[in-house]
Amino acid sequence: MSVSKDKEPSPQILNTLIEYFQKGNYGEAEKLATSVTQQFPKNYFGWMVLGTLFKNKGDLSLALEAHQKAVELNPLDGESQNNLGNTFLALDRLDEAEKSYKKAIKINPDNHLFYCSLGNLYLHSKKFNDSMLSYKKAVELQPDYSSAHESLGSALKALGRLEESKASYIKSINLEPKNSNYYMLLGRVLRELGEHDESIKNYKKSIDLDPENIKARYSLGISLFESRNYKEASEHFKLIDFAHSKSFALKCSYLQDNQSTFYELLDNTVRKGEINSVIGSLSCRSEIRYGLKKSNPFCNEPLKYILKTDLKKNYDFKNIFIDTTKDILSDDTLSPKSTSLVNNGYQTTGNIFDRTDDNINAIRSIIYLEIERYRRHFNDSDEGVIIRFPSNYSLHGWLISMRNGGNLDSHMHDNGWLSGSIYINVPPKINIDSGNLVVCIDDGQFGTKSNKNQKESIDVVTGSLCLFPSSLLHHTVPFESKKEERIVLAFDVIPN
Repeated sequence: MSVSKDKEPSPQILNTLIEYFQKGNYGEAEKLATSVTQQFPKNYFGWMVLGTLFKNKGDLSLALEAHQKAVELNPLDGESQNNLGNTFLALDRLDEAEKSYKKAIKINPDNHLFYCSLGNLYLHSKKFNDSMLSYKKAVELQPDYSSAHESLGSALKALGRLEESKASYIKSINLEPKNSNYYMLLGRVLRELGEHDESIKNYKKSIDLDPENIKARYSLGISLFESRNYKEASEHFKLIDFAHSKSFALKCSYLQDNQSTFYELLDNTVRKGEINSVIGSLSCRSEIRYGLKKSNPFCNEPLKYILKTDLKKNYDFKNIFIDTTKDILSDDTLSPKSTSLVNNGYQTTGNIFDRTDDNINAIRSIIYLEIERYRRHFNDSDEGVIIRFPSNYSLHGWLISMRNGGNLDSHMHDNGWLSGSIYINVPPKINIDSGNLVVCIDDGQFGTKSNKNQKESIDVVTGSLCLFPSSLLHHTVPFESKKEERIVLAFDVIPN
């Protein structure tokens, strides 16, 4: 469509531009928007549409130029400010994004979308409380906007407020009952609340609505796995190649005692050059169970790679660790994570390293230092866990608090590379091994026996840090104390 040379584009041209955009005819929309900006360079709307088109196809530098031009021409247009903020966010220029969003809100404080944009920024920045407040304002302004309820649910989940998160996801579903993603997100929070049957039901609903939703299928597989429905879980994992689906499929075949399928999957996985803690663990365990030694790219002798350190010698343990832990555990808005592994106690939900306060940052920095010390300690090793240690990783951590007689059942951390535990408080021992950490290659689940040493009991006290390969199974010995709780900060090194 040709553009006239009047001072402003005609309403017909602008309506055509909007129609192209709304119908997804982005190629024609870009041509027309380009023509508008060339012939009417002071028309902010043409620049705004062009900027949005550039951003949608990933041309962020061009998008930024166009949105900045739109704001320059009409600084009192809230939508232009919001679009500029979205582009800054995509460029990870977070301070500038925040300023743009706040300008948009100041111009139009009743626009719920602007509060959602600000909430998205805070969620991205892991400022979860600020994110929650922004989404709550959006919901207040537009109660029937399903996406705001879904986003609020995500912020509440990140804060560990699972019951409130559940309620928000349910509201989003009631408003938009055919949205596959909403059911998946509800399924995840139900899983953490221990409502496994309802969790599985929602994952299946998500897949019914969108059979291509691989995240929902992966989450369903995990829930089925945790329910020990290994056969059905395996069927879902085999349909996708996402995250750790292949490792879970491998684990399912091992737990079903399907030896031929297990070794076929193991050989294929190792042949492709994959390496993770599940491969490492099952390579060691299958050697004990079936008597067949296979290549183990992760760690052949994981019991040799345990390192215990006394953190009290080098750090202010009380102020940095004990006091910070007390503050987290005293937060009554947090929902405990439902897990069958913890007996007579509970585990916090979410990732405590998502918090941004100074004390958590101090703990994070100390753990990074100790991880590097661990790597230097085993620097001469040729095991994959050391020589292929991820150069880029993050920490995922949680707290476990147990009362008299409490213990942790045998398990491993499938997603970790290196696992660690910091002993915030260990009550005085009545028996020599009370409260000890026991790490093992095989837990004898299938009656397997070996002449090879399979476990080590680690004497832990308040201030101890234990680091070990995530391929090791581990559990704790029950402890006795009617006055004190046994509190541990557990964490994993997660390859990015």
